[in-house]
Amino acid sequence: MTKARSNVVPFERPAAYWAVRARRHAAPGQLPDAAKLMRKALEKSGDGGLALELSQIYARMHCYTASERYLMRACVRQGLTGSVCFLVGCAALNRDQEDLGERALDLSLRLDPDGMYAEQAQEILESYPWRQVGWRPRCARGEELCCQAQKALLAGKRGEAAALIKRAWRRAHTPEIALQLGALLPPARGMIYLEYAARRKEGLARPWLLLAFACHGAMKPRRAKEALGMAAQRCALISDAEALCQTAWMIGEGAEALRFIDRQLESTPASVDYLYLRYLCLMRLGEKEKAGRTLEMLLEIDPDDASGLQCRLHPEDVTLDRDRTLMLSVLGSLVYAAPERLKRGPLNRILHQLVMMLDGVMDMEAIYRLLPPLWHRMTEAEKRACDEQRSRFYPAALAVCLLLMSGKSREARQYFEMTQGKKRLRRFLRRITRVDMTQNG
Repeated sequence: MTKARSNVVPFERPAAYWAVRARRHAAPGQLPDAAKLMRKALEKSGDGGLALELSQIYARMHCYTASERYLMRACVRQGLTGSVCFLVGCAALNRDQEDLGERALDLSLRLDPDGMYAEQAQEILESYPWRQVGWRPRCARGEELCCQAQKALLAGKRGEAAALIKRAWRRAHTPEIALQLGALLPPARGMIYLEYAARRKEGLARPWLLLAFACHGAMKPRRAKEALGMAAQRCALISDAEALCQTAWMIGEGAEALRFIDRQLESTPASVDYLYLRYLCLMRLGEKEKAGRTLEMLLEIDPDDASGLQCRLHPEDVTLDRDRTLMLSVLGSLVYAAPERLKRGPLNRILHQLVMMLDGVMDMEAIYRLLPPLWHRMTEAEKRACDEQRSRFYPAALAVCLLLMSGKSREARQYFEMTQGKKRLRRFLRRITRVDMTQNG
């Protein structure tokens, strides 16, 4: 007896089938479908490579929390590979964690110098606008007192921090000192310093948010709303958007927060993180029907979003979930636990610092050509002090040296006059460059 022939196609498909289908949905408007299909593939196989692909799909959709969750899953399967570290670096930069971003990108190049992301990692490290505070003449003592005030504040010594930051302001009027002083003073006085800092820290949203909160505390609602609007123009990252929403909720401007989030969703309509903020805004404004539809849209794009599932169970809870950055924190701890380079490269760091300091004054190529011989003439103690940034004297002194050696005597004289410790600087110049500043015009 022969077995009957069956033409029934099995319903279950292998992981490869779903992965191939997901890769065909690469267009921006098709990414939610790509994520759904790739989730199906991952359910079938549990492969770390598919988890990494799914993480990238969510990153393209600006779903940062989902991307980090699947990146963690890839890391559990594969360990800290060059690809994982590169994506951790990108995720950290999206969360405004520059130190972790730089560390992860550097580790990516060390682990996989010829990998698929090596060129991108190198390009980001070289071209990303890293926030660095340049050298400021006659501000060293004030900046040191500002650092002490920050440490006191972290230790819970608010009174000591306030006294230190007031002393710092008497020594130097920098935006960083003004920002910390304004935050510690009563709102009516603090808003003066916060506005000073906000107008000088161009492109940053946080100072404007602090100013909005201070204006609200000083009973100046119109100025608070204006500051909130200025902050909205400078919000580029999801961490900025979260801070803006929280500030808006605290000062009674929930409608402004919703308008901001809706503008963000016009360019990133499938972002789960922005949809979550929209849900919270709508719930706070009492628009529960719209909030419910937003929540269902969120869970359609990412069914495993823990905050969304919690909102479905407890709709009365409208506080921002702080655990949304938990996965990145875990990934960051793994990156920081990786061994550092055997040689930390202090010369590279001082080269970079001087390029930033002399930007527009001296060509980068000249700095890279002239500085290494000067560096090798310095003592080991001087190199350590320079590398550990214990003193601002050495960067300033090296800048004067470079300007003199490149024939820029007028600019060198200007830097010389702005530098504290002129006798010490003259001795350093005579030893390093054989030039006497008293005789040089």
